Amino acid sequence: MLELYPDQLLNLTISFLLPFFRIGAFIMALPLFGSQLVSVRVRAAFAFVIAIIVTPIINVPSYDPISPAYVVLIAEQLIIGFVLGFVITVLFQLFSLAGQLAAMKAGLGFAMSNDPANGISVATMGQYYLSMVALAFLGTNGHLVVIEYLVESFNYWPIGSGFNSERYWQVVLLGGWMFEKALLIVLPLAIAVLVINLSFGVVAKASPQLNVFALGFPVIMLFSLFFFWVMLEDFLDIYRLFFEEVLDWMNTTWGIRLDG
Repeated sequence: MLELYPDQLLNLTISFLLPFFRIGAFIMALPLFGSQLVSVRVRAAFAFVIAIIVTPIINVPSYDPISPAYVVLIAEQLIIGFVLGFVITVLFQLFSLAGQLAAMKAGLGFAMSNDPANGISVATMGQYYLSMVALAFLGTNGHLVVIEYLVESFNYWPIGSGFNSERYWQVVLLGGWMFEKALLIVLPLAIAVLVINLSFGVVAKASPQLNVFALGFPVIMLFSLFFFWVMLEDFLDIYRLFFEEVLDWMNTTWGIRLDG
């Protein structure tokens, strides 16, 4: 018969709490799972199950739970969990930003829709891109890669390793990568719209009596919608390319190797 003494039960509880705080903060910051579409109870239960599975295979140092140092450890795990979730959020917001930039270039910036996940109003094309990347993320088993990434983080950021400002600065630099890739997605549309505007400008200069710009707005809008339709064929390849770049960034910057 299995017997658990109070000291053993206390040690198991202490060993479980620290990974649970990191995993819970990670899920709260994770796109899709951390959105308002998923209730807090479901997220807490999901974090509880993962923590039970992960705790026996990671190294959890022994600490006195009734001490100020333990409170600092809890804060450390919460911050690390939010930072790890932010890295995955950057991948999603990349496509949301690209959709909003494309909407402004196409003259569709006035078309706003409610984002039920975040509770804000965003450009419709941004919400469209965000829905597409969510489907691609689930369809390519990205959620399984994320769980592996979370488990590997305990080897890179062990519990009690402290706050290293260099690691957080590397995450800040990842924001520049997000803006760069978003502009690369929108760049073909921006160049095409610029060429169309220049063409209409030449026609308007040659024939001032024609109201060319009244015709130019619907033409640009129709061309942009055609561009979005053509891009659907390569959307999954673009997502995979950027997802692999995020995995390479984790490997080269943080040393986290994943099989995604």
